[in-house]
Amino acid sequence: MKGDILFASDALERMLGRTVDEIAHGGFLNIVHPDDMEEARQLTTVPSPGESRTATYRVLHKDGRYLWLEVLTRAIYDDATGKVRNIVSVSRDISARKAHELEIEAAQERAEAASKAKSAFLANMSHELRTPLNAIIGFSELMREQMFGPLGDERYNEYAKLIHQSGKHLLDLITDMLDMAKIEAGKLVLAPERMDLGETIDDCLRILKDQALNGRVTLLSESKGKPVLQADRRAVKQVLLNLLSNAVKFTPPGGKVVVSTWKARGRGYISVHDTGIGISADDLARLGNPFEQAKTDAMHAKGGTGLGLALVKALTEKHGGKFVMASQVGKGTTVVVDFPLAARARAQA
Repeated sequence: MKGDILFASDALERMLGRTVDEIAHGGFLNIVHPDDMEEARQLTTVPSPGESRTATYRVLHKDGRYLWLEVLTRAIYDDATGKVRNIVSVSRDISARKAHELEIEAAQERAEAASKAKSAFLANMSHELRTPLNAIIGFSELMREQMFGPLGDERYNEYAKLIHQSGKHLLDLITDMLDMAKIEAGKLVLAPERMDLGETIDDCLRILKDQALNGRVTLLSESKGKPVLQADRRAVKQVLLNLLSNAVKFTPPGGKVVVSTWKARGRGYISVHDTGIGISADDLARLGNPFEQAKTDAMHAKGGTGLGLALVKALTEKHGGKFVMASQVGKGTTVVVDFPLAARARAQA
């Protein structure tokens, strides 16, 4: 093969603004963009019988601008001798498509950079806010307990209680934001340890006892055995608190919330079921994403950031588990999560 061009359409000359002589005998490599040379060289070898080769690279137009070409080549073999007779090459200008692809890539890079900046901002701001909040909570606790004598007017006792409750609520929200920022930034590190799930459930039920009493909601634990997990204790407790708190919050007076546990296939399962207001199918598909909440008046009336379920989902998946949620409007919601069993417990399962 001498590399002579036996035929070239006028379209090629119009596309590149160059004559056939300028690109003959391998001359096309002289107008290929230096960064795309390796891609273009793929077409300098002869394709095998039945093989098609495609390469995408930039070439220099006569007027000095670069075009993106998509070039496909096939070899024609002599049936009698099996030797190569000709090579057919088809080129098309894909500059517009490539510009669109590059624009999308750039937009994705900007979005990723913005997301990282947002996560860093949330993490930094959360740290800055937690310090004064801890002081507010601590001093309001001292005032509530009247550690240094009576406050005087009874209204001050009520104000100190409200300050303490509001500070605790705000601190919980900030902690959720901090953890979500760490997860999104890939900086959340788990510290798995052998832990008794039953003890953690009892702790969470004690913490939420007042919330349930105030809402006249019954809190129950119906566990089929209490699995011993190999998991991050703080993360598991946070998952349980979020699930139970949500369930109590959205269950009307007279309803109940039931937490159940069991073990199967080397995993410890936790289920939280409530007889609350339920969630529509449309809203259910969105929940579990950061800052998403159900679009109902009842949901919005309860407030919150929409981070609770997103944290539950992220922390569960961080342990290699799954987050499953089912709900019916007016009948209630059930959420099931799972965590790895500790080695000894797994052997007994």
